[in-house]
Amino acid sequence: MTDTGPVGPQTEPTAASRTLSRETERWQALVDILYLSQLFVLYVCSALYPFFGLLYGILFLTGSISAKAKKVGRVCLILGIINLALCLAVGIGILLLGLTGVLAGLSQD
Repeated sequence: MTDTGPVGPQTEPTAASRTLSRETERWQALVDILYLSQLFVLYVCSALYPFFGLLYGILFLTGSISAKAKKVGRVCLILGIINLALCLAVGIGILLLGLTGVLAGLSQD
């Protein structure tokens, strides 16, 4: 009598199928590494360049179907907004410091 499982007879995996599964696993690991490196580049560019983050954030949020891509777009958009706010604050601070120095120089004359 043969050993039958709930679906049918159980067979041992062959060497070819084990090799195929190892190759598939290696390819999946490579795809995961490439995906993570792409995310890293997107996040770093979003943190360094505010318009890059805003552009890609809006593109991913509005143009993607998957929830994973929308999450990436949301993170890029948030990083872009934070960076834009910081750049504006630093720019306004430098402008105010420059104007203060000019006004102080004018009042001494």
